[in-house]
Amino acid sequence: MPQPNDYPLNPMQVETEIIRLSSLLEERVSDYTRAIRDAADAEANWKRDAAIALLDVINSYTGTKMTVAEREARVEVMTTDGHRAHLMTAATAKSIKESLNALDSQIRALQTLAANHRHMS
Repeated sequence: MPQPNDYPLNPMQVETEIIRLSSLLEERVSDYTRAIRDAADAEANWKRDAAIALLDVINSYTGTKMTVAEREARVEVMTTDGHRAHLMTAATAKSIKESLNALDSQIRALQTLAANHRHMS
């Protein structure tokens, strides 16, 4: 059966670490909120620009035979920067979400450790 000295952190250290990680988790939640808003804005801007570009392509090539794939390729060329911005902001949001999950797992592990300390006392 484990003894109190077998734990790498004493109860006070566990509590301090839970508080620290909880504070960090709150900060990261705010970061995530900003990141998903930025990603939504970037996506909306890219889609608007793509629609405008599509209309421009259709108007510019009226009377010209063009496949759907050719039109889409022209639109993609015209909106590459917006598409890249959308992908980058979405990737940032996903990365922050993963860090939230990791922090949550660390907190839960420390809570288990704290419960074990209480049980041993």
